[in-house]
Amino acid sequence: MDTLSKIRRGQFRGQSIVEFTLLLPLLLMLLSTLIEFGFVLNEYLDLIDTTRETARYLADQEPFTQPNNEYREDFYIQGLNEMGNTLDRAGWITLDPAVDDLVISLFSISTNVSAARYPAQWNDDRCTGSPPNGGPMGWRVYCNKTSKFTADDVINRFKTGTSEIPPNNGVVLVEIFYNYHMRLGLPWVTGIVGDTIELHAYSFAPNPYAEPD
Repeated sequence: MDTLSKIRRGQFRGQSIVEFTLLLPLLLMLLSTLIEFGFVLNEYLDLIDTTRETARYLADQEPFTQPNNEYREDFYIQGLNEMGNTLDRAGWITLDPAVDDLVISLFSISTNVSAARYPAQWNDDRCTGSPPNGGPMGWRVYCNKTSKFTADDVINRFKTGTSEIPPNNGVVLVEIFYNYHMRLGLPWVTGIVGDTIELHAYSFAPNPYAEPD
């Protein structure tokens, strides 16, 4: 009986080794996939922090020149600089001018359920060969992307309770479009989602200077 028990224990150990050997590649694939998407999540959280910090900064900035209330380009350049400073602190995200973008929009929301969007469309040296900058597309740095929010989208976000009429508000919207390139280049991941994933992060912040009169 002792000999038979030893043989059976040896068989069970051998079977366990075979099963572990078969499962090991699958476990490694699963672990490496989790690591890759951990990188994605980490960078996405950094992008959210960046849009939030940029929107907070612009909340205290005057977007118009006085007394004629024309758009002030420095307002948007300051947003671009704040974004760059925040990303520098993160340390590993750099926007690619060929595919990524920063989009800044300013909204003046009134109680008659209308929203003026700034800056208005105009031709500048940033978007040559593209639709004009500003307007419904937002102020774009590299002119690769346009805002994903319409004026109606913003109005709906600021409706209070069951009221159909939002209070007067001035709102700044900051959006970042960023193409994440797979760091590990795992074929079982890139074969499904590709080599890049476009991340879109955004934040709203109040801007009292944009409130309608």
